[in-house]
Amino acid sequence: MHLKYFLKLSPVFIVIMLAFAACKKDNQSFKYDQINDIKITDATIAFTVSQLDSLIITPTLSQTMPEGDSFTYSWKLNTATDTTTIATTKNLRIKVTLSPGLYPVIYKVRSNRNGIYTLKQYTITVNGAYPDGWYVLNSKDGKGKASLIRTDDVIFDNPMEVANNKTYAGKPLALYNFAKGSFFYYFTDQNVYRFNMNDWLELGDRSSILPGLATPLPFKAAPAFIMNTSKFEQYVVADGNLYVGVSGTNAENLKPLSQRIPGNYDLFPGVFPGNFNTTYFYDNTTMSFMEMGILSRVLQPSRATPSRPFDMANVGKKMIAYDRGVTTLSQEGIEWYYIMEDNNGRYLMSLTGDSDNSFPGVNQKMMNSPEIGSATNFATSSILKQLYYTVGNRVYLYDMLANAARLIYTFPAGYAIKDIEMLRSTSKQLVIGVNNGTAGEVYYFSINGQGEFTNATFAKKFTGFGEIIQIAPARQNL
Repeated sequence: MHLKYFLKLSPVFIVIMLAFAACKKDNQSFKYDQINDIKITDATIAFTVSQLDSLIITPTLSQTMPEGDSFTYSWKLNTATDTTTIATTKNLRIKVTLSPGLYPVIYKVRSNRNGIYTLKQYTITVNGAYPDGWYVLNSKDGKGKASLIRTDDVIFDNPMEVANNKTYAGKPLALYNFAKGSFFYYFTDQNVYRFNMNDWLELGDRSSILPGLATPLPFKAAPAFIMNTSKFEQYVVADGNLYVGVSGTNAENLKPLSQRIPGNYDLFPGVFPGNFNTTYFYDNTTMSFMEMGILSRVLQPSRATPSRPFDMANVGKKMIAYDRGVTTLSQEGIEWYYIMEDNNGRYLMSLTGDSDNSFPGVNQKMMNSPEIGSATNFATSSILKQLYYTVGNRVYLYDMLANAARLIYTFPAGYAIKDIEMLRSTSKQLVIGVNNGTAGEVYYFSINGQGEFTNATFAKKFTGFGEIIQIAPARQNL
């Protein structure tokens, strides 16, 4: 047969062959088993937990054939840099030691019978163990400590001692937050320490923070710390001396603060950031303002402002206290209030400004203000032209525009107010630390639209502290 005829007939031939094949009996036998279909049916897949607290997740599993099957479980982090397995149990129950942040976690359930598995991703938000709230420096049984009232009203008595398993000697003086939110400074009369804000682990002491301290310890008064407006430099005033350092981005790349800035000065313990370029200080010896530019290490007298409400280069009064007022949204302009004093009484003064400059604002003798000459604590509002001051167990509200004050609250006899602080983010809460002998108590007062205490009393009360030294806002620098 010619090839061309074979090619023409071959399709027919193939069809016939297939037909014969289809008629052939197939003796093969296949057995099919049903599988156990596993599903994780949790409706809640997002959880929020604080460091050092317990995280408990109890997944709900559904099975189509539950009899006779067993499972292997795993919980694994699912970040770009970490895939650590954190548990191998059906239910997750761990003490959270992760750093604050957002963590995807993959839960895997695998059948031991056939190897088939199912997955579910959960999202875990880890907050710091010690987030926003109020620090309470206090001394009890001869030992200083920094306690914390957390925003959920949980009190941590001495977290730095618990976290570091050591005792910190010395009388507590002051605590200040690093504005970038990673650590805080704790000053005692014998030392200065840096602590991680999230877990309170110690990051350094005077040897790495202030190695060039110009005066011998103990500190004679509470040092002051703050960062400049650009958050690029940090300043410490200790016993009248100024120390400066670049802030860096976190606690790991900080450098020690400088040697004492040269000059003939004796600074009041306060630092007053102005615009992005200039930070101000006050010399109680010359009774005048001084200033330093960003990245400068030269402290110089402020320019003369004789045509303003007062002359910054020749104020002629002693600074007693300070607090901040209104701040612009971009924080390039901060209003600072000062309580000044001379032989004729006490005065309210201020520096205000914008992104270009700072200049004198208010300069008024405080009139019609009971006991103002004996006042020891001051706190100003950032939304109202009002100032709170205390004498003994009494709280006064001073109206700057009316230049007059009135008594608004009195603690029981025997109580002494040690410190007052405004909740700066809202100016709607005043926090007051009082001592009844050696026992300290903290009170929250809500503030209404007129600056008065809501219902003329406190909103919350916390007890159990030692003798209070200072109240400071957690995670806030100014």
